[in-house]
Amino acid sequence: MKKQIDLRQPFDISFIVDFIDTTATDGGAFVLQADSAAVGDTYNGLGFRNIKHSVAVTFDAKRTNYDNDPNFDHISIQTNGDTKHGTSNELTVPVTIEPFYSVNYFPPYPPKIVFHHLVTIKWNPASNLLSAYIDHALIISAQNDIIKNIFGGNPMVYWGLTASNTQEEWFPATKEVTFGYFYFFFGDIQPKYTTAPELDTCYDRPIQYFDSSVYSVDSFYNNVQYAKWYWDFGDGQFSNLRFPPPHQYPRPGEYTVKFTVSNDLGCTFDTLVRTIHLGSIPTADFSIEGAACNNSPILFTDKSSSGVGAPTVWYWNFDNTAIGRDANPVTTFQQPGFKNISLRVRTFYGCESETIKVIEVGEKPVIDFNFQKDCEGTVNFNSKVLNNAKIIKWNWLFGDLGSSPLPQPTHHYKQNGTYSASLFVETNAGCVSDSVSKNILINKIYPFAGNDTTLSIGEPLPLHATGGETYQWIPSTGLSNSSVANPVVHLNQDQDYILVAKNSDGCEAQDTLRIKVYKGPEVYIPNAFTPNGDGHNDFFRATGPGIKHLEYLRIYDRSGKMLFETKNIRNGWDGIYSGQPQPSGTYTWMLSATDFNGTKFFKKGIVVLVR
Repeated sequence: MKKQIDLRQPFDISFIVDFIDTTATDGGAFVLQADSAAVGDTYNGLGFRNIKHSVAVTFDAKRTNYDNDPNFDHISIQTNGDTKHGTSNELTVPVTIEPFYSVNYFPPYPPKIVFHHLVTIKWNPASNLLSAYIDHALIISAQNDIIKNIFGGNPMVYWGLTASNTQEEWFPATKEVTFGYFYFFFGDIQPKYTTAPELDTCYDRPIQYFDSSVYSVDSFYNNVQYAKWYWDFGDGQFSNLRFPPPHQYPRPGEYTVKFTVSNDLGCTFDTLVRTIHLGSIPTADFSIEGAACNNSPILFTDKSSSGVGAPTVWYWNFDNTAIGRDANPVTTFQQPGFKNISLRVRTFYGCESETIKVIEVGEKPVIDFNFQKDCEGTVNFNSKVLNNAKIIKWNWLFGDLGSSPLPQPTHHYKQNGTYSASLFVETNAGCVSDSVSKNILINKIYPFAGNDTTLSIGEPLPLHATGGETYQWIPSTGLSNSSVANPVVHLNQDQDYILVAKNSDGCEAQDTLRIKVYKGPEVYIPNAFTPNGDGHNDFFRATGPGIKHLEYLRIYDRSGKMLFETKNIRNGWDGIYSGQPQPSGTYTWMLSATDFNGTKFFKKGIVVLVR
């Protein structure tokens, strides 16, 4: 099969099928196939049996029990080299062709039952319909997406005609497949020939040329007994024998073969001229992309070469554990070690070669790690190799942009949070492990008992501890509960507290809170301040133990202009108004507030600003 066709385009192919219905006649087929070099069985196989990835319109003129043939000569549409009827490879049920038979008489021979009709095969890719016609009448059709279902999505296939078990008795005709036609020739000498192997082929095989010309039996001058032959093999060699000895071409390449037959009178009827192509023996070769490791995909790349005819078929054997048919297959070995890899390639012209290489498959590391952390954010990591892989490189990522190439690194995390630490390793053979990741919670303790403060005798004060998970206040004097974060304190005298905070990792830390108690409610205001930026007495502010709400604290100059106001007892005046430092002198202040008992009170006084 050397004629290629694109199944994405419709086709309409016609030819004459001509055979005599005898006990020795089997049948033939119009075949579409993926492999140009694939050949089917001949005996009772229509020349189609066992051609994989194929579709055929079959003509069967002999009943074969093995194929479940019906009791009539028939036509069918079958796939994948399966000539049996009733299987999943049959796209249609058989249809009889016996109504197309006729009886012909060729003296002095007895009458013969013959089939001599125009057959047309049509393909419509839009509807996925394959149809067969006899004398322009539709006989059989099948709808099937053969590009997808039979040819694996490849629309480029090869087509031709096959046959087997032709006439057992001699008849002045020879069935020949040429450009899609079966011929019976009658009359003058018609030059024809066949070859073994079929052309085009590989140059290393001797080619046997067979005369299959048609010779008239009703003419003395055109009988085979008086014919003369001329062969020009295209390489400077010639022959006048009807069946020349097997011819060995000197090298691959392109050759023009000429053949003609003359009758007894010396008349030459036709000269057959054909350009043949003889492919060269390929050099099978391949390489591996990257490291070869067990339990990891390994890419094999075909590096085969050929002078004439590129490789079109690949047969891979991966140490008898898997096979491949792609040019660049991917396979995986479960176990490490030395592996025998064989590659056999075949070119378009049927030339084959094979190579075997031994590769070493390294052991892919299987790893894990554990860690220990302290209360200050320092973590000690410990890697573990769970098989026999020899590690030369460690790759740690700590989740905070930190990394390390050490097998047992130590890393310090500056901030609290959850970090995803990961590890992958590499062997001396370049095998890389899967990455192992674990979450690490950094939970350093930063206890805060609150700012030192003042309050009045009997005034309740809620405390707010933060930075831990459990808390203990020491001592418990005046506290509503010494084991919670937010106890309420009532005091009659000054008190210092130590806050002990702990977390789930068993870490603990301390903070101190000082509380000064005044008789109150009362307001304590200095009589002078020095806003010179030395950090001492730079602000004028009020201290108000027992004050629940400050309505305002205001500062006025001698002319009565308000220079400062706040509603927050913690805020104070820095001696600046409208961006300008105010001069030394006396200023009036006024304060309005509500104490923790809900009583509103007002106070005023004089403060001296000293520059």
